[in-house]
Amino acid sequence: MKIGICVRTWGERGGIGSYTRSVVSKIVELDQKNDYLLFYSEQKYAGTFRNHANVRDIVVSSKNKLLWDQISVPLLAQKEKVDVIFHTKFSVPLLSPKKTVMVLHGTERFYYPDFHPKSDRIYFRTIYPQYLKRASVIIAVSDRARLDILDLLKLEPAKVKTVYLAADPIFRVLEDEEYLDNIQKKYSLTERFILYVGHIYPGKNVGRLFRAFAKIRKNHPVGLVVAGTYRWKYQKEMGLIDELNLNEHVHLAGHVPPEDLVGLYNLAELTVFPSFYESFGIPNVEANACGCPLVTSRTGGSIEAAGDAAIYIDPLDVDEIADAMERVLTDEALRSDLIEKGFRNAKRFSWEKTAKMTLEVLESIRPA
Repeated sequence: MKIGICVRTWGERGGIGSYTRSVVSKIVELDQKNDYLLFYSEQKYAGTFRNHANVRDIVVSSKNKLLWDQISVPLLAQKEKVDVIFHTKFSVPLLSPKKTVMVLHGTERFYYPDFHPKSDRIYFRTIYPQYLKRASVIIAVSDRARLDILDLLKLEPAKVKTVYLAADPIFRVLEDEEYLDNIQKKYSLTERFILYVGHIYPGKNVGRLFRAFAKIRKNHPVGLVVAGTYRWKYQKEMGLIDELNLNEHVHLAGHVPPEDLVGLYNLAELTVFPSFYESFGIPNVEANACGCPLVTSRTGGSIEAAGDAAIYIDPLDVDEIADAMERVLTDEALRSDLIEKGFRNAKRFSWEKTAKMTLEVLESIRPA
């Protein structure tokens, strides 16, 4: 079987870029039976799997993502006699006669459209549902996402398969004191701090996090580290740092590479992930794997990701967020319980398991 994989997201920061690199690398590592044709959008990433005899690269240069997905790649797939096209992001070629598989990374855009730019809202109301209907199989990152899309678009249940995500193996407990000291100095961290990991835009709910943090600051001399980049409509929420007199207590770290982020998880008192809606939420599992107690939203797929290894909060309730953080800061027995459960929970997920299940989906498709 010849499998074409669209990897134009290979170099992206954030969850989808991480997913692409992790799942494709592991599939190629595990499978010597099928042939793979990887469609890159940038020359610098070609050759990543040069030592694998069953992998070949094609660089498709196009600044227009729509043309890349819908014209350039499907024409090459037809020419190369690919059996199935697997896209790791939000797309499949609509007019290609080939079988197609796409990944449903999230359904929050359907439930909270106002948290996204107008162009995204139009795309997810019009074009994106067509991709979902056209795909031969959809891989959903959680059962919650699967049920959401079945309800929203009335698709055939057999068409949507759940395959969970995982944390990179780099996320683990570290005992290298010199490394941790260097991370502490590099990011000017206070001795005790709470960690938030994620992009900054309204859907991530950092405004209520700031308000909850201001409440617990009255009794606990801790800092708050925000590890993530700005996306859109963040000015109002970020203005709360001044309004609540938190300038000396909130550290905006920006994008933190994984090799540093693991250090932040290891040093933090707890991780708070108060997003309105996540279809999975990898930071949940990353925190668990690093032995960092977790407070997360009870909405969406976070419950599937964190299992019994978190204190769950209503993302709309500032008092509940604050109370949960305070409990973790003050109750040693609770902290120990969350850490132990976190280790067990993180073991449920691995990129090897994700890759094997994804490969099963790809191999189950009979070529057109």
